[in-house]
Amino acid sequence: MGYYIKFTIVSMKYLLILWVCSAINASCIVPPITTSEIYNSHNACVAAGYAQGYNVFKAIDSIIAEQQRLFVAFNCKLETSI
Repeated sequence: MGYYIKFTIVSMKYLLILWVCSAINASCIVPPITTSEIYNSHNACVAAGYAQGYNVFKAIDSIIAEQQRLFVAFNCKLETSI
């Protein structure tokens, strides 16, 4: 007896959330940075996360970034209410 798995395409939306974090303090700035753009795929959201994360990091003063060992983290949150 074989099993058949039927895959259905579900339209999912993703919200990009970015955090500026300090490796020294082991903490992130709250609240995180959220964008108003909603992404139609996880891939599009992740690509935007890297691009926007880079832009956020480059906007930080390099001396402060070095002193605090700052970095940008991001997450693509699945939004079911959109």
